[in-house]
Amino acid sequence: MASLLSRLSPVPYFPSYKGPYEVGTIDLELPVSQFVDEGLSPPCPSHSDIPTIQFRVFYPAALKDTATGVQGANWVPSPRKEYVAAYCRFAGANEFLANVLSYIPRHLYYIQIPAYPNHNILKPPSRFPVVIFSHGLCGTRNTYSYITASLAAYGCVVFCPEHRDGSAPATFIREPKRKSGLVELLKNTENESPKLEVDGVPQTPSSSESDCEEGSTGDNPEDEQRKKKADGSNESKAEKNKKGKTYTYKRNGVTCRRIDYISQAHEISPATVAIRHRQLEVRLWELGALYAVVQELNKGWREENIDGDIHLTGAKRASDVSRLLKMFEGKLDVTSPGSITWAGHSFGAATTTQFVKSCWYAPLFKQNGDLKEPLYVPSENLLQHFHPDGTIGETSKAPSTVLLDMWCLALLGDRTRVMWKLPIPGPTIGIFSQQFFKWKENLRGFRHVMNRKGGTFESQWFKEVQEEDDQAPTIGIPTNNDAIKDEASPRVHKLRRTSSLDVTPQLPTGFRQGDEEKINEGESSETTVSEQEEDAEALSLRRTQSRKSQLSIPGQPDRRFYYVAQSAHMSQSDFGILFPTSTKYLLGVEDSETVLDLNVRAITEFLRESGNDIAGYGGEERDSEIFGDGVVKGWELVDLELGDEGLKKVEESKKVEELGAEAKKKSDEPKAGSKEGSSRL
Repeated sequence: MASLLSRLSPVPYFPSYKGPYEVGTIDLELPVSQFVDEGLSPPCPSHSDIPTIQFRVFYPAALKDTATGVQGANWVPSPRKEYVAAYCRFAGANEFLANVLSYIPRHLYYIQIPAYPNHNILKPPSRFPVVIFSHGLCGTRNTYSYITASLAAYGCVVFCPEHRDGSAPATFIREPKRKSGLVELLKNTENESPKLEVDGVPQTPSSSESDCEEGSTGDNPEDEQRKKKADGSNESKAEKNKKGKTYTYKRNGVTCRRIDYISQAHEISPATVAIRHRQLEVRLWELGALYAVVQELNKGWREENIDGDIHLTGAKRASDVSRLLKMFEGKLDVTSPGSITWAGHSFGAATTTQFVKSCWYAPLFKQNGDLKEPLYVPSENLLQHFHPDGTIGETSKAPSTVLLDMWCLALLGDRTRVMWKLPIPGPTIGIFSQQFFKWKENLRGFRHVMNRKGGTFESQWFKEVQEEDDQAPTIGIPTNNDAIKDEASPRVHKLRRTSSLDVTPQLPTGFRQGDEEKINEGESSETTVSEQEEDAEALSLRRTQSRKSQLSIPGQPDRRFYYVAQSAHMSQSDFGILFPTSTKYLLGVEDSETVLDLNVRAITEFLRESGNDIAGYGGEERDSEIFGDGVVKGWELVDLELGDEGLKKVEESKKVEELGAEAKKKSDEPKAGSKEGSSRL
């Protein structure tokens, strides 16, 4: 009856999680001053001013059907009206229109995550494995709740930070009174002006000005005035609203600050790469600060650090805050080296890759000093989690990483090039949507991420010469209809150009709905053969051949790479499962729930393979099918052959074709005479 009522209700809903546990959740915002003061985290990047870290935690709360209390945490974060308005702004509405539109879809306010807010954590037979999940562009701490809460339903504790780098549709900072840890940060902020300006506007996470807006040349007094007021200290609230700058207001006596989404033209340029790197600096710092929080939770949160600056959603009494913070004591498997699993989607996957490499290779760069302008330098406390002896040695252990639809572009700039060429150190699983799998340029880059010897691939985007229209290359991914077809046509599409004023709405995970298809000339076509046209035996044989590239190598980390058929980039977020009809007709995704379940099955089995103690799949201890030799419908194994090797083969085949064509052309030419023919021989 309840299921029927859910289907009749206009409010989107989630299906139940498949694991054996009920899921609990807490939503926290904490000041970072404690961790900065104690040397557990560096202050946030000097071009930013973020005094807190915000995140949601999912954890096992009870055995199935035994939890107490009321199930249902709000999927749209608080303040809900502001978040809905932010998505409207993201889609192209101005501030006024976004506020008006935010009143219309009021049923979205009532979407519930099927988890128990502020429930006690289950007493574990052993410590729970920990996963830290980084969201993608236009994501929040709730956007991937189905995957992250499903992991909790199998026995993990999952921390989902909300990044304040301008990649969320909007995010809100509660200004803490505890400022001691921000002295160094504030000093750096005052003394160092932002290094990057686009159209005369300093690009910081506190600014939602787009670098693609027109009418700002930096050559007139008005532009100079905008530069002086970039920090917003002398602007009125109305001016800030009008310009989309940082918006400060008071709620229940607490000063709050809104950070808007930074709109980026989808063009490759030094300015674009620099802004992405500045965002990465904030994201990496947040992951490091969250690590310090996780360690503090496992040690047992100290009473003297519980005050009014800690905001725990739904906890009205200090005793509730104390109980919920202290319930993780001794229950998290974070003390052994490399025990935390790091995961992310899209920009979050790129963040995860850069973070793990930055921590793992830190001793190497500390010794030789080769790394110039690092995006992140881990604290000694974090460094010891990877390397107990402070160096890369026998006691070191690399963590497992989970990369969903990784967006490689953010890691291809000058400041990331050295780290890019180094291999990701631990066991890694990559799961792509079919849409991203068909994006050949990104796929080639990701194969280098998965290379056990490191990456050498550098995108052609940085090498192409601007054409007559003086536009930089567009970041193109396959159009949604073409990307999910079982058969791909061999057509080669020219790389189109787009105006910097193109404001086509983006997908909720950060890519434009209308982006063109880019298939590299000369690159071999990798397509899926319809299962209706290929029998199980032949399909199994083809997958077995691809599996050879993923076989474990003694002394080398494991690599797994799959994609899910009939899926789009947003299929790994909650949007597809909440709005299945729209996803089906707009993106061509037939079954969003199955797509997500395949992702969850693969991640949980990967965690088991990595030695994590989590519940089995269904009635079985292990999921033997998901990585097995058989056929799982919609689950496609990807060959890990490296991009360079593939390119060499393509170049060799092109040379053979050219020689063959030249020989054929000569043979078709009428012979001028036997003498001439003899001389040519």
